[in-house]
Formats: sequence, C-alpha cells, structure tokens
Amino acid sequence: MNDIALIDNAFDNMLAAVNSGDRAEMMRVTGQSDGDKPKQGLSRLNINYDDETDDGRTLKKGTWRLFYEGEFVYAEDVTFRPLVRTFEWSVWDAEEGKFTSRSVQAPTLNNSFPDTSGGFKCGRLTKSEEESLGDKHPLTLASRSAVCNNVFYAMVSLKGKNANGDDITIENYPVVSYFKKSGFRPAREAIEMITEKGQLMNEVVFTLSTKKMKQGSLVYFVPVFTSTATQPLDDHSKEIFKMFLETVKASNANILEQHREAVKARETDEEVDLAADFG
Repeated sequence: MNDIALIDNAFDNMLAAVNSGDRAEMMRVTGQSDGDKPKQGLSRLNINYDDETDDGRTLKKGTWRLFYEGEFVYAEDVTFRPLVRTFEWSVWDAEEGKFTSRSVQAPTLNNSFPDTSGGFKCGRLTKSEEESLGDKHPLTLASRSAVCNNVFYAMVSLKGKNANGDDITIENYPVVSYFKKSGFRPAREAIEMITEKGQLMNEVVFTLSTKKMKQGSLVYFVPVFTSTATQPLDDHSKEIFKMFLETVKASNANILEQHREAVKARETDEEVDLAADFG
C-alpha cells in the first residue's frame, strides 16, 4: 500500500468512526489522541543521597529509593529479583545534570557499544591505549569520565515509607537499577556467586541493603546483595521478562539512531573542512 492509499484509508477510518459514534476512536483517528494512555518509563531503584525533600522533610541517606504511584518511597532494604542484566557505558555531566553520552546495552562486555556521540564505549580506551597516550592527554581524561554500568531489570518488593512517614507496601514491581563505580563490583560478584552454584539469575531473589563507606571526607554507600530465596519463572514473570527485553530493544534502537546521526554530522563537518582546505 502506497502513501496516498494509506492516507485515503485513514480518512475512511475517520468517516467510519463518525458513523459509529465511537468517541474514543474518533479522537484516535483524527489525531486528537493516540488512543493509548501516556507511556511512562520504568521506575528507577537507587540509593538515596538526599537528606531532605524540596519542602524540608527529613530523609535518611543510604536507604533505597523508588518512585511509585506519584511519590518516592524509601526502605532500609528491598527484595530484588533480577530478570535481565545488561551492560552500558555512559558519561554524566554533573553541572548540566544529564548524560552527555550513552551507549547501547548488551548482555556481555564483549561488544563494541556504539554510543550517542558517534563513537564507541563513550570514548573509553583500553588500559594500554591510555598508557601510550599518557595520563594528561585529552583523550585519556575523556576516557576516564566514561563509566560502565551494571543495568538490572528486576521485580522489587518492599515495606517502606513515603516522605510523610506513611507506611507503603510494594509487591513485585518492575524497576530498572544501575550499579556503577563503587556499586559495580558488588553487583557483579553477586551474579558470579549464584552462577558458581548453577543458579539462574532470574530465579534468585536477593535482599538488597546498603553499607556505609568513608574515604577521607567522602561518605558513600555500596549495595549489599544477599541471596535469600529461589522462585521459578511463572507466566507472570515471563511476561515481565518479555517487557524488559522490549524496553532494552527500544532503548538500543534510539541510541543507534543517535549514533548514526552523530557519525553523519561528523562526516559532513569533515567534508566541509576538507573543502575549505582545498578551496
């Protein structure tokens, strides 16, 4: 079906919706609404580093934090069942409060990891490449700003509180959680431990707590993984598993599109520079 036929078909659908009196369908086919509820990304589970809310309510650092039904919920520990684990490279700009570069996600580190800057691994070099360039080379400095993330797509249950102190219970809620820097090794070792036992990651339930660490004046918290139970995959968890995979695929498609656009822009700039040199 060509473009004109598709457009004609769309107008036929509008007429059919008017004749049927289906108001929701009329909104959809006329472009007023896409017919779906607003799409919301997965809630992110992370360690809380805020000591108070914007309106001054006191918070405890080092607890787990999760956005749930319009508010943040805090808990000392959570049950954590990882269904999918991927790796991703990223560069975070603290001043801008955003990522300046992110790579695709892959299930192993044996991947080229194309990124949104048009490069790979967000500019991360191998150890030998950094050594050959030297510690103060711009490429070395840029390389060391890129971090590798352990990305877990998991089902979480917890008994916690919101910022007002109200009790909140959450059961088997799908989340995404990023473990990097000081959190990378504990996450990796937790998976290595169950792998040595021959256990499937998506059938293991962990209890996640945190441990306070101090290095000079720097205080930070690391995740503590404790394997507490096993739970076979059932139809519900398989559906969540499928949803997680679709989420990763959609994210990767977006990253790859940005990668291609960045490469194209770089090639265009190089052509302009070359033309100027020989013009």
